[in-house]
Order: sequence, then C-alpha cells, then structure tokens
Amino acid sequence: MEFEELKANLDMFYGFISNDPEIRYFESGKCKTTFAIPLKKNKEDEAKWLNCECWGALAEKAGELKKGTEVLVFGNFKEDKYKDKGGNEKTKITFVVKGIV
Repeated sequence: MEFEELKANLDMFYGFISNDPEIRYFESGKCKTTFAIPLKKNKEDEAKWLNCECWGALAEKAGELKKGTEVLVFGNFKEDKYKDKGGNEKTKITFVVKGIV
C-alpha cells in the first residue's frame, strides 16, 4: 500500500469476523470481499455491526479469512444514499478496509 493512500485520517476497529467473508468477482476483473465485525464495549452491551468491504488484492486475501478470525482493520467510512421501494431516502454506511492485521 502506498503512503499516498494512507495520508487521510484512518479509523481502526478490532473484533472477530461474524461470518465467513463473501467474495465477489466482477466482469471488470475487480474483486470485492465483504464481512462484518460486531462492536461492543462489554459482554452486556448489544452489538453494533461494522459492515466492512475491501477491494483488489486485499479483498482476495480477506476472502481467505474464516468466521471467528480475530482482526484489526483500518480504513475509512463510506456513505451511500439510496431510495427504498417506498421512495424514502436511506443511508448505508460501510467501512472501506485499507488494511487488515
């Protein structure tokens, strides 16, 4: 990974992957992997889910991870706006992973 890609502020999260990552290959040749990490401060708290996605070589490597794998991910948030079937505007927030430890 190039330094230029990391110059922006990064967020880091630690947790265990909740399900086996889902890998998708596109006609363009690009690879995308998605997975989720539950976030909670202690065992009594209800988990909030961090929906993660990564692309390219990192996505291929992340696709080899398994449910329950302990990871530290760093990257940035992405916000996508869309309209549901009822015409209501919705927002989906995804964490775009730039690195996994």
